Amino acid sequence: MKKIILFSLLILLPNFISAQSKKFIGVNPLGLFWGVLNIQYEFHYDKDNSIAIRGNFVGYSIGSFSNNALGAGASYRWYHDKKPIIGLFYGPSVDLLIWTAEEKNKTLPETHQSLFLGLGGEVGYKWNFNQFGVELFGGLRYYLGHISNLNFGGASLIAGVNLGYIW
Repeated sequence: MKKIILFSLLILLPNFISAQSKKFIGVNPLGLFWGVLNIQYEFHYDKDNSIAIRGNFVGYSIGSFSNNALGAGASYRWYHDKKPIIGLFYGPSVDLLIWTAEEKNKTLPETHQSLFLGLGGEVGYKWNFNQFGVELFGGLRYYLGHISNLNFGGASLIAGVNLGYIW
């Protein structure tokens, strides 16, 4: 019986070890300074690519408007060292946000809601410190959308640091 267990462990152990750097989950704490929260899950897709899927929350006020947005996004990443999840990466990204702007006018308050599409790209680098991942990233997104018949959006720089777990 001990030989069967040992043999099973020897077969499964290489699979467990090779799976150590194939997934990452992280959060961007720096975004909280600007009213943005991102939670991201990234997984190894093929020999030199990964896919990152994220949830987005935005909440801040400008003038008489309180803005909130919920959304999701994704990135397809090429890794320079052909070792997905760790190292230098770059690739396209897309985000879809449901945006709500609530006017704080006391006499006639209004709420406006719209869908925003963000298209762009990103570049970054991820380090693995004993399964603690640190990802520094930046990029450009172009947002398309309108609220209350007014066009909003345009180019926006993105930057952040995702901190999380690699396995």
